[in-house]
Amino acid sequence: MSGSPWKGCGLAAGFLALVVAQAMLLVWGATGVSNGSALRQLVAVLLACGLGAAAVLWVALDPRFRAWRWRWIFGLALLLRLVALQAEPLLEDDHYRYLWDGLRTATALDPYRLPPSAFFGDMALAPVWQNVLSGINNPDVPTLYGPVLQALFAVAYRVAPADVGAIKLILLFVDLAVLALMAWQGAGKPAVLILAIHPLVLKEAVASAHPDGIVALFLLLACVAWARQRPAWMGCLLALAMCTKVAAVVALPLLLVRPKAFQHGPGLVRSSGSGLWVLPALAGLGLTVIALYAPFLWRGGSERAGLSIFADQWRFNPLLYQLIEALTPTQTARPVTAVVLLALLAWITWQWRQTTALVANRTVAAQPPVDQALLLLLLLSPVVNPWYWLWALALSVHRGQAWLAVAVSLAPLAYLNSSVLGEAGVWVSLLPPTPYTVLWPASALQALVFIMAWLWRRHLELERPLMPQGSA
Repeated sequence: MSGSPWKGCGLAAGFLALVVAQAMLLVWGATGVSNGSALRQLVAVLLACGLGAAAVLWVALDPRFRAWRWRWIFGLALLLRLVALQAEPLLEDDHYRYLWDGLRTATALDPYRLPPSAFFGDMALAPVWQNVLSGINNPDVPTLYGPVLQALFAVAYRVAPADVGAIKLILLFVDLAVLALMAWQGAGKPAVLILAIHPLVLKEAVASAHPDGIVALFLLLACVAWARQRPAWMGCLLALAMCTKVAAVVALPLLLVRPKAFQHGPGLVRSSGSGLWVLPALAGLGLTVIALYAPFLWRGGSERAGLSIFADQWRFNPLLYQLIEALTPTQTARPVTAVVLLALLAWITWQWRQTTALVANRTVAAQPPVDQALLLLLLLSPVVNPWYWLWALALSVHRGQAWLAVAVSLAPLAYLNSSVLGEAGVWVSLLPPTPYTVLWPASALQALVFIMAWLWRRHLELERPLMPQGSA
C-alpha cells in the first residue's frame, strides 16, 4: 500500500478488526440457538450486517485496497468463513429440509413424491431423523429444491447424516470457488475483497447453510463460456443453474445474445452466426435438464408441486411487488407482475443487443448483465428472502457494481418480521397479526437503501480491468 507504512498498518488493523467482529457476532448469536434465544440471534445478525455494510462501503470508496495482495484477500476470506462456520443456522430452519431431502435422495432417490409429514411417527426412522422432521417448516408441502441441490444434500448425507455441518463445508468450497473464479476472470482486488467480507455471504451461505451461492457459481461460469464463445457449454452451465434454482431462467435471453467480435491483439476473434449460437446453446440446455431430471422423474416426480404452491401462496418481504399489489386487484397482482417482468427482461435484452457492437476494450463489464435480470426478478418478486440476493451479488460485484453489494448488506432487515420478533419476545405496536410479515419500516428502509445506492452508483463503481487472455 502506498504512503506511510504506519498508515498502511493502521488501515489493515482497523479493517481486520471490523470484519472479524462481524463474524464473531454470528458465533455469539449462535450460542443462543440451543436455548431458543431468538433475541440474541436477531441482535447478532443485525449488528454483524451493519458492521459488514460499513466494511463493504469502506472497500468501495478507499482506493488503497487496490494494493492489497491476493494472499491477504484469500487468507482473510478463509479466516472469516472458518469463524462463521462455527455458528449454527441463525433465525432459520430451512436446513432441516435440506437434511431430510438428503436422506430421501441418497437412500431412495425420491425426495419429491411424499411430503415430510407423511413420515411423522415412522418407527423405522432413528430418533435423530424424527427430530429433523419436527424442525421442518410447512411439512405438508413437498420439497421445492431442484436436482442439483438434491445431489448436494445427498453427498452431505453420505459425509455426515443429519449434520448440517457437512452442507456448510461443501458450501464453503463453493464460495471459495466463486472468489477464485472472479480473480481468474480479472474482476479486480476490491471486487473480490467485497465478496470475501460480505455479511450476507457469511451469514446466509456459511452460518445458515443456504446453497444459493451455487446459482451464482454456475451463472458466472456460463458468462465465461459466453465470452469464450462456447454456446453448448454455456447452455449446460445455465441448465445447472436453473436446476439449482429455477429463478436462473431469467438469464436465458441475455445469454442467447451471441457475442460480437472482441478485440484480441492485432486481430479479431470472430463470433459465430446466430443459428450456430442459439441452437447449440438450447441443445446443451435441454439435454442437461433432461439428464438431471430423468432419474427423479423415473422414481416419482420433481419439485413442480412444491414450486406451484410456493408461487401461488407465498408472500414475504416484497419490495416493488407491493406497489403493483396496491394498484391492481389482489387476484391479478401476480400475473401483472409476471407480464411486467417479461417486458422489462425483453427491454434489457434489446438494450444489451444494441450495445454489443464491437467491444474494443474487453472488460469484465462487457459480459452479459445477468445481474440486472436477477435484480429485476428480486425487486418484483412477492417473496424476497435475504439469501436470494446471493444469486445476483457475485455477478454484480464481478461487473464492478459495488452499489448493489452495499444495498444488499441490509437485506437481513427482513428478519424484523412478526414471527421472529414474536419468538424474541419483542412487542411492537406495528406488529401485524399475520405470521412472517415484515414490519413496513424495515421494508421501506430496504427500498430506500436501494434507491440511495443506485443514485450513488457512479461513486460506488469499481474499476473494470481487462479480462485475462483467452477469456474472449
